[in-house]
Amino acid sequence: MTEKRYKPIGGVLAARLYTLGTATSLEEVLQGEAVEVELEDDGSLYEEKICSVEGLVSVQHTLTLCSDHHRAAAWFGDDFLARCAAEGVVAEVRLATDEHIVVGWSERFALEQALRLESLDFRSGTRPNSSPQVRLTLVSKDTRSAIV
Repeated sequence: MTEKRYKPIGGVLAARLYTLGTATSLEEVLQGEAVEVELEDDGSLYEEKICSVEGLVSVQHTLTLCSDHHRAAAWFGDDFLARCAAEGVVAEVRLATDEHIVVGWSERFALEQALRLESLDFRSGTRPNSSPQVRLTLVSKDTRSAIV
């Protein structure tokens, strides 16, 4: 079986978020307590964007998670948001293709690639009686060139 040299991107069905704390390896991170929120049927996605600044190529990883406001209480805690911003998180993600990936950690960059809070948006419904939505966006940008 050939090992994939890339992370698939696309629709996200589920994601468990692990704050880093004092962990020094992926195994330690994944043994911690996860924050998981039931996601909306659409809107959640993972994407990678290749960037070039002053000739240095890097990759930006963005994980966007959408949920009903009433189901997303675990995201609203000040402690969780502060830890997402300061320490970062690692996410175990299940994609619509039924593939499972880890975002916020890599063999090459290890925990240096942790996802950090970019935004938490509250959106009102677009139709009468529709439920309000919450969109959590986590971003990581490689700190070294993506070229080996």
